Amino acid sequence: MIRSRSIGIAIALLSLLLPSAAARADISSVSSPTTDIAMQPAAVVVISGTIDDVERDSFMRRFAKARAAGAKTVIVEIDTYGGLVTSALEMSRYIKRQDKEGVRTIAFVRDKAISAGAMIAFACDEIVMQPHAQIGDCAPIMYRYGSVDAMPPTERAKAESPVLADFLDSAQRNKHDPKLAEAMVVLGHSIRFVENTAGERRIVNDDGFKLLAADGWKVVGSVIDPINAADKLLTIHSATASAIGLSSGEFGSREALAKARHLRIADTFEPTLGEEILGWLGTTIARLILLVIFILSLKIALSAPGHGAPEAVALVSLSLLLGIPLLTGYASWLEVTIIFLGLALLAFEIFIFPGHFVSGIAGILMIVVGLIMTFAGNEPSGPGVLPNMNGTIAAMQRGLLVVTLGMVCSLILWFWLSKYLPKIPYFNQMMLMPPGGDPTMMGALGADIVWPLVGQTGKAMTDLKPGGSAEFRDETMNDSRPVSVVTEGAFLRAGTDVTVTESRGSRVVVKAANA
Repeated sequence: MIRSRSIGIAIALLSLLLPSAAARADISSVSSPTTDIAMQPAAVVVISGTIDDVERDSFMRRFAKARAAGAKTVIVEIDTYGGLVTSALEMSRYIKRQDKEGVRTIAFVRDKAISAGAMIAFACDEIVMQPHAQIGDCAPIMYRYGSVDAMPPTERAKAESPVLADFLDSAQRNKHDPKLAEAMVVLGHSIRFVENTAGERRIVNDDGFKLLAADGWKVVGSVIDPINAADKLLTIHSATASAIGLSSGEFGSREALAKARHLRIADTFEPTLGEEILGWLGTTIARLILLVIFILSLKIALSAPGHGAPEAVALVSLSLLLGIPLLTGYASWLEVTIIFLGLALLAFEIFIFPGHFVSGIAGILMIVVGLIMTFAGNEPSGPGVLPNMNGTIAAMQRGLLVVTLGMVCSLILWFWLSKYLPKIPYFNQMMLMPPGGDPTMMGALGADIVWPLVGQTGKAMTDLKPGGSAEFRDETMNDSRPVSVVTEGAFLRAGTDVTVTESRGSRVVVKAANA
């Protein structure tokens, strides 16, 4: 009796436990796919540093590689203070065309997306930000005499038009409030974040808030008020951007963002070493160094032509000074033409018609103006010849400072080198040395020494047509050295024996020795 009762109780307990175990098995089989969601491949394309034509081309090339690798989501990591508006406009349009390719873009503002960086972020399908990052400030402002000046209405409309149009287009496509776009580009827009008793929230300006306040709308207490004052350009941090809906959230890293979006970062496309070197060569300090090298090597080449090395250094430094701005979009062939015309006028002053200074001064001014112009990029819709946008004016001021500082540094270095070059092998062959080799006597003797002497015979090192180089013996060096010469109009081939007919300053006139 007892045994049969125990068996019955055991059977009853088993009948209760089996359904629950089966139910747990069903739950486990249903929930397992959701806890192990397949991670979709994504790629990261990094934008950092100054936005220019090189960065534009690099970004488009790297983005195309990411798309070719099969990425359907591209995280555009942005950390920039901006740059050329024209380059940013092209990058923005390129990003917005990716919808047709089936590629989704997420802007990840790592530290800052200012000016052109904000434009690029707005073009992406979604914006997320690193904690404490900021975004905004993309208005054309005119600077005069170091302070902000008001643009005339027509000029302001021309400068703002393409920038504002792109921002508004991005806002409409990606469901951002257009008031935020306008406040980033145009002064005079106040922004406030309000809510009603039902919890509905809106972004309004001052006039809109006055109308809604009568219906019980109030400022959202957790957000600073106003978000933007009418006399400022909208620039907001990550917390505010998330609160008002501009940003979808804050993430500490690209990996955290990818995990939250169920993405797997398959590739990261950063600028190459060559692009980083190119970017460094375009910095202010690099261009200052190149300018000093160019001026010094040009001075040495003009003082003692024919050695080859100074001419080569001058050519390379000038090529970098002009080539880098051409590649990055800060210069056009206009600036290059102005600089080469200035060099031609300077050469005319030195070799053809010295002493009148008109062509020399004009040449120096053209070189200086051309170099300054290479620091400023094109404006998207310029109101005229003179620049009006904030970045353009600031860039030209920086260019003026760099060129002036470069000329001063070159002058100081030239006096210093004049003291020590005679002691350095090879370079002492370019310097005029008195008998005994005492370089301290150079200054005292320099005014009395005339070389080559009238009537002295030498040999043409290059074709003289009519200018070129000829080699004459210098007894102070017990060797021969070259000098720039010009004929009286005749064409003489290299190797022809020549005789000095006039020697005055840097002007040395020769004729064929057998003439």
